[in-house]
Amino acid sequence: MRLLLLKRWDASWGFWSRYNRLRSMSDKRILIVGDGLAGTLVAWELLEQGVDFVVWGDGSPAASDVAAGMFNPVSFRRILPVWHAQEHLDSARTRYAACESHLGVKLWHDVALLRIFPDAAYAAQWDERIAEQHPVSAFIERCDDGNWHESISAPYGAGRIREAGWVDVQTLVKKSREFWQQRQAWSPTRWNIDDGLPEGFDAVVDCRGVGAKSDLLRYGLEVRPNQGEVLTLQVPSAVGVETVNNVTWAMPIAGGQVRIGSTYRWDFMEPTVLDASQSVLLDKANAARENKLFSRDQITEHRAGLRPASPDRRPLVGRVADAIPWYIVCNGWGTRGVLIGPRTAAWTIQSVLDASWEVPAEVRPNRFRTFTNN
Repeated sequence: MRLLLLKRWDASWGFWSRYNRLRSMSDKRILIVGDGLAGTLVAWELLEQGVDFVVWGDGSPAASDVAAGMFNPVSFRRILPVWHAQEHLDSARTRYAACESHLGVKLWHDVALLRIFPDAAYAAQWDERIAEQHPVSAFIERCDDGNWHESISAPYGAGRIREAGWVDVQTLVKKSREFWQQRQAWSPTRWNIDDGLPEGFDAVVDCRGVGAKSDLLRYGLEVRPNQGEVLTLQVPSAVGVETVNNVTWAMPIAGGQVRIGSTYRWDFMEPTVLDASQSVLLDKANAARENKLFSRDQITEHRAGLRPASPDRRPLVGRVADAIPWYIVCNGWGTRGVLIGPRTAAWTIQSVLDASWEVPAEVRPNRFRTFTNN
């Protein structure tokens, strides 16, 4: 009998604990500044947890305006798994599926990726990773010669990553903004840290990407703008159903279209479309084909955007300074925002709702020597 009463008390305590936590959440009202991919995923996390929020977007250019939305759990430079690869993949699938359900649109596209080996040494390292059952071997496989589209040129062979694909970032951001507008939860308003905590809100989550650069620099936090340019082509002949990567990538999308990207430049503070980039991207994409499949006259769109990257390529998440505990940063997603974004957004919101919880050490703002907490 005593054991039964204890179990009932435990269950009751657990219920009231959860109830009080949810009640404290529902009492909060959060301001999200920036309505690109980061702001969008943070907003969906708050919606799921039943927390009141408003999104402010000022129309500034965002990395998500140009993002191809590719995801891939492997870092090709050294053939290693992306940081927390499987956890990020699982979280991303769940979050984007929920967004699809709410918005009634298709966002997630599974598209295998074919990595063209640049030389014999790289091919040998790929094979070695598989043979030694390195953690990355869970994501990679070796392709038999010719086990790819007939147009592909791979003199040193190729490998395949099946758990790759792309998310329609532009549709996600646009449809989410419309969704927030219908709920009176979006406003075309500009904000910076000098404006302080607006009346009626309990916290500000800063998702402005490159737009937060000067504000974060006050605390010794660097957001490095990294420009990327992406082409969209209408291609008359079949190019296969896989994304082909030989440093530059070519990704098939619907209706005979192909996206080719991306450039990386650190010398721009505003997104700038460069005519010379077209030749660079097309030449590199054609280098992975037996014949020149891609040409300038096929280009239907050419976009440029600035990716916000931190010095160590990991996100910046959490409270920035003791003097302003209401200010939470969510930034520095770099080139892997689609993959790491949902889990990073969840960490961000947990830090907002529970001041005693600490975000993982590898994404805390205070990990940098330049950081100043004042």
